[in-house]
Amino acid sequence: MSIASFCSLMGLGTLFAWISWAIIVINTSPKDAGFAGLFMFYVTLGVALIGTITLLGTILRIYLLKRPVPGREIWTAFRHGIFFAVVAIVSLSLSRSGTFQPWHIIIFIAVATLIEYFFLQFHRGR
Repeated sequence: MSIASFCSLMGLGTLFAWISWAIIVINTSPKDAGFAGLFMFYVTLGVALIGTITLLGTILRIYLLKRPVPGREIWTAFRHGIFFAVVAIVSLSLSRSGTFQPWHIIIFIAVATLIEYFFLQFHRGR
């Protein structure tokens, strides 16, 4: 699959995820949604964030920084998208329950940084 077709398909999927998330936000009351409504809110937001960060990271790495191995750069951007989406969704869910503190972000980013460090160390050994 070429980079252009990957970006097109990922962009289309991300657009559908953002549209789905917007429909849920507009048509669902958080107090009346129950588990299913909140679950769909977080899932669609997570997919939309992952897609957006992956696309932006891929474009930045391949086209602007001129990195030589597109496949590796796509996986790295995807991994960073997952990290960002998990931090955002966990922060939102903690905020909803009233237990979020600003220092939680520092802990989440530190954990994501450690996980990324282990990924880099594992791939450096190959």
